[in-house]
Amino acid sequence: MSSTMVLGKILLTALLTSRVAASTGHPSGDWPWQTFKSSPAQPPSLRINKHGNTSPGYLIFNQNGPEVHNYSLFIMSDDNELVWQSERNGFADFRVQTFEDSPVLTHWQGLALGEPWGFGVGIVRIYDESYENIYNVSLTTAQENIIPSGGLDSGMLFSYLDFHESRITRDGTMLVTVYNVTEHDLSPYGGPRNGWVTNSLFYEMDIKTNTVLYRWSALDHTDQIPIDDAIQFHPLEDFGKNKTLPYDYFHLNSVDKLDDGSYIISSRFFCSIFRLTPNGTVEWTFQGENGGDFKLASDISFRYQHDARVRHVGEDFMQLSLFNNDNSAVKSGVNETTGIFVTLDTKTWTATLDRELVDPTDRVYAKSQGNTQFLDNGNVILGYGSTAKIKEFTPDGSVAMSAVFGHKDGTVFSYRSYRFPWIGRPKTSPSVYACIKSNETQVYMSWNGATEHKTWQVFAGSTEGDLSSQVSVARQGFETAVTLSGLPALIQVEAKTADIDIPGARSAITRAKEPCT
Repeated sequence: MSSTMVLGKILLTALLTSRVAASTGHPSGDWPWQTFKSSPAQPPSLRINKHGNTSPGYLIFNQNGPEVHNYSLFIMSDDNELVWQSERNGFADFRVQTFEDSPVLTHWQGLALGEPWGFGVGIVRIYDESYENIYNVSLTTAQENIIPSGGLDSGMLFSYLDFHESRITRDGTMLVTVYNVTEHDLSPYGGPRNGWVTNSLFYEMDIKTNTVLYRWSALDHTDQIPIDDAIQFHPLEDFGKNKTLPYDYFHLNSVDKLDDGSYIISSRFFCSIFRLTPNGTVEWTFQGENGGDFKLASDISFRYQHDARVRHVGEDFMQLSLFNNDNSAVKSGVNETTGIFVTLDTKTWTATLDRELVDPTDRVYAKSQGNTQFLDNGNVILGYGSTAKIKEFTPDGSVAMSAVFGHKDGTVFSYRSYRFPWIGRPKTSPSVYACIKSNETQVYMSWNGATEHKTWQVFAGSTEGDLSSQVSVARQGFETAVTLSGLPALIQVEAKTADIDIPGARSAITRAKEPCT
């Protein structure tokens, strides 16, 4: 009897089991992560609780921090299933945006310094649906003379973009932030005359050419935004004596652009939102304790906020959302972190609270980072920044879902966390791993980033020329496992969908050499 006939007889007994193949690994005390046979990916094992209907789409976030298992970007489902994981690096602000009418993935990548600096130097990468890097946005020494803090050598750095913003505008440009150490007289505030501050800047840049289209500097506007207004929220203390530890008085952490060319920016240490005219002057200030140019309703207050976003603009009003940390290294553990929506009336100069999101069963005190994302169905995502939690709230304020991926505040975090629909069509091939157990072959298959396939076709044979289909199994999450009876020499898998032809959906051919563990 030929080897081909023997192989066919053995494999006709076909499928014994089909199951999800992920397992978890973690040393004692660490947050658990998932592991796979066919992929080196190791995403966190999300602790998910669902209490209602969530908006369509995937959870999209980065992960870093002193106790994180790996620094990566993740796309994951509400069922704790991985969709895509990036390489490992320093990342922030991972999200889906639109560029030239197509959905793209964007993220910051570089070197980030934590408190007391809280800034980064790097680039912004843009990926298409195949996870191909199509554009990089950068600001180099040839464009600007930037001095980074933290003792970093500017001569060793390629790009100075900070991680706090990487927003694509309706004009197809990108808004980015930069922190520049600048000499400044701090003697009026009890500091040195030859002191040093971190100057917050933002740029609007052409994505394809990296041309600077607009530049704004906080230090150019100290007549309207005086430094001493920040002292009570961020004391000078020992900052500002040298370039390594300058006084970061402004700390710009979000930028939004309106259709009229004006900008909305958020300053963490002024606890303020500023509207800037197209020429950069301050049109108005919305301050979280005294209101600034607005009279605050009794139920409004915010401090150390992040992610100020324009929801709607009318002739005499503006609706904003912001992530109200209400905590920082200066003050924490007293007021819980919330997401708030406000209306600013520029005719009566009043600020009213439209909505405040808080989970009374799980109070969070996030010292840094975070975001508020309004979803199409009226739900809202809160990404809790330095606290490794993501929550989705319904229009009535109840919690539809919570996802946890780390322990206490500041140990594992994601600068911002989102939910977006996403269709991934990777150009890389599926991965397959096969191992031997007694007289059986266990096959594990996955395709990092692919979202459209529904089933897996498994092929086996004694040579590449006689590979034949043995079984079709339903896709089960990121990695699917199947057990074949017998010991075929070669294995290959193909991702399948009934109504879509998926290019590049066949894996390389592999051999089952190792015993299963």
